[in-house]
This record gives sequence, structure tokens and C-alpha cells, in this order.
Amino acid sequence: MKVAIVGAGVLGRLAALKLIAANHQVTLFEAQSFEHPQGAATISAGMISPLSEAVHAPAEVVQLGIHSRRLWPDSLRELRELDPDHHSVFFQKNGTLAISFSEEQDCLLGLYKKMHKLLPEHHSQIRMLYNQEVSSLEPDLERFETAIYLKEEGQICNRQFLAASTRALRQHARIIEHWPLQGNGSELQGQYDWVIDCRGAGAIKANTYAENPTQQLHSVRGETIRVQTRKVNLTRPVRIIQQRFHVYVVPKPDNIFVVGTTDLGDRGSRAITVRSSLDLLSAIYCLHPGFADAEILEVLGTQRIFYSDNQPKISQHENILCANGLSRQGWLLGPALVEEIFNRVTC
Repeated sequence: MKVAIVGAGVLGRLAALKLIAANHQVTLFEAQSFEHPQGAATISAGMISPLSEAVHAPAEVVQLGIHSRRLWPDSLRELRELDPDHHSVFFQKNGTLAISFSEEQDCLLGLYKKMHKLLPEHHSQIRMLYNQEVSSLEPDLERFETAIYLKEEGQICNRQFLAASTRALRQHARIIEHWPLQGNGSELQGQYDWVIDCRGAGAIKANTYAENPTQQLHSVRGETIRVQTRKVNLTRPVRIIQQRFHVYVVPKPDNIFVVGTTDLGDRGSRAITVRSSLDLLSAIYCLHPGFADAEILEVLGTQRIFYSDNQPKISQHENILCANGLSRQGWLLGPALVEEIFNRVTC
């Protein structure tokens, strides 16, 4: 079977890899550079945190994320087999910690109560930790007396995944880059058995089947800063819960930390602002003074695409499938959505 995939973000790459592993012919179209992607997949922190999303997303997204978390190990095994270098991609499920500064402890308690109300079937996965329980998990957070521990949440090193998938897809797929599809994909219909449209933000700029009068795509700015320091040692993602916005700090290999937030509510695609940069940097400095001497590697901003109901959607028009609206949940939901796409095109 011949399949065209439009868009080489998280979803497009995962779909291509799964189809290739099943011996289908894949052509991957990318509007920008395939070797050096600059979209949400590159900028994001790669968190796999379904329970944390419960306060922002519908219950269906949480369940889809839990299913996707189970699928990630198999997806990464397939990638390692297809990667000519056979490199492993960093992936962990050590949980997430949520903390608040002393003056905003009510925010942490409020989050705990809200998550218990929204996730009654997952109470065993949501624990409030006190004093030594916090420092035993993360010694560098010993000055925080309380924290919420979300067991089995995790993360993936997005940069390692992108590098490994670039090698694998270069070897096993046909890549057409710097090719921005302007229409709805109908020009590819006759050449391929299936066309899978995973354009993300590119779908907003074109008349696609991902958008119709009943479901409109919107964008919000996502912002991250990557820093590097040996003076801070965290072993799992940490969420800083505040009244105005939440900040996440995600440790990566090589003493790199991805710091970001998507709670600023600013729509558009402009670069990260001075104010939000200061907000993020002051938050991590308050988290641990060792961040004061961290080297700033990158300051990045991009668009995250969502539907008004905050649920991603897979829609079909003849042999064109459109998957979009993942917002900040691409890494969380990718394998589960690709499983649905795969089942549709191979049934």
C-alpha cells in the first residue's frame, strides 16, 4: 500500500514509522526542513503526563493518554529496529512532582483536591508527600515540605526521538521537504492509496479537511527555554503550581532542562517575550538557586493548535485522513492516535 503523510511532526513521524514497520510504502511531505524541524515537536518538553492533563483536558483525552503511555515502549522498539544506528531513545516513567512556593500552598492543595475529584479511579496514582518523602524522591527539593506525586507519569527525550526518526525515515521512506501543501490534499489522492494530513499549524493556513464549519482550529503560543547546568539534579519532571500560571521543569540527558508553560493564554506565533522569559527564569531560580549559573541554550516559541473543545480529532474524506488539534499533547497522545490511524488505513 502506498501512503502519503503530510507533516513531519510527532504524529507524522510516528504514523510513518508504524506503516513502514508493517511493510507499506511511505512518502513523507514536509513544508520546512526535515533534518532540522522547528515546530512544536522540537520545542516541547516531551512530557507523557495523562493525569496532569486532567485539569486542562476532557476525560477522553486523559484515557487516551493513559493508553498511549502503554504504547510508547513498543513504538520506541520499532524505531530502534528501523534506525540504522539502532540508538535507544531516552524514555522514563518515574512520575511527576508538583510543588508550590510557600506563599502559594493553597494552589497546590487546590490542585490535589481537583485531581481527586476528576480522577476517582486513579487515587492510588495521586499522592500528597510531606517533608522527608519529598527529599527522598528529589534531594534537590529538600526545602519543599509538600508535593503531589503523580506515579508512572514520564517523559521522552524529544530531540533524541527526532534524530533517530530522521535517520530511520531517510533510510526507509521517500522524503520530500520544503514542500508546503496549500490545498486539502486532493491533488495527492490519485497517486496514493491513503493521504494522512498531520500538518498541525500548517492546516490553519490552508483549506483542509481538518477544519469545517462545526470544528475550527485555533492556535496558542507555546514557549520554552532550554538551559544546562551541573548544579541541579532532578530525576523527573517538576511542575511549579502558581496562581497566575504553571511552569514545568523537565530534566533531559546531558544536564539539560526544558522550562516552559502554555498557560499564558496568548494566541499567535510571535517569538517569546521578555516578560514570559523573566517569568520562566525567575520561577526556576526560586525552585533551585543552582539555576542562577545555568547556561541558556535556546529560547523558543511556536504555535500549538487546538479545537475549541480541547480534543484532538481524526476526520476522513474519502481516502484522506486529517489528524489535528493535539495542542501541547502531541507526545502524550501520539501513539494512541497513530494506532487509530493505522487501523483505519489497514482494515
